[in-house]
Amino acid sequence: MRAILFAAFALAACASPAGGGAGPQTPLPQHIQEDLAQREAALHEQGVVIAAINQTADLGQGLRVRPLEVREDSRCPQNARCVWAGRLRLRVNIEGLGEREITDDGGVVQTPHGSVSLVAISPGPWTDWPEGAKPLYRFGFRRA
Repeated sequence: MRAILFAAFALAACASPAGGGAGPQTPLPQHIQEDLAQREAALHEQGVVIAAINQTADLGQGLRVRPLEVREDSRCPQNARCVWAGRLRLRVNIEGLGEREITDDGGVVQTPHGSVSLVAISPGPWTDWPEGAKPLYRFGFRRA
């Protein structure tokens, strides 16, 4: 129940202007709202730790991951036809290991403190994000 409430609040925040100020705002299309809610739920699954760019995900027992840069986001937009599904490549700093690249293909990065994988990404790829409405990336990591 708490995850659903959090998803609703997060979805409302995503639909508001980035600066939070007054002014016209474009409502998100229903299909994007539904996708954001599903991705929010995935970010809040048990064992998943969330971090945005330059934030640290502390997975416990010395395993800390800090996303630094999205190197590639070629994921096929969900409202497009693609020959290739695409991928997301993320440069991260793993404490005690240094900089590495992690992808959304289910790969695991071995570290001295355990293994980690990227299990959730928000927002999803869409071709029709309203101008200025796309929220910042957030990533879900899990011990593998």
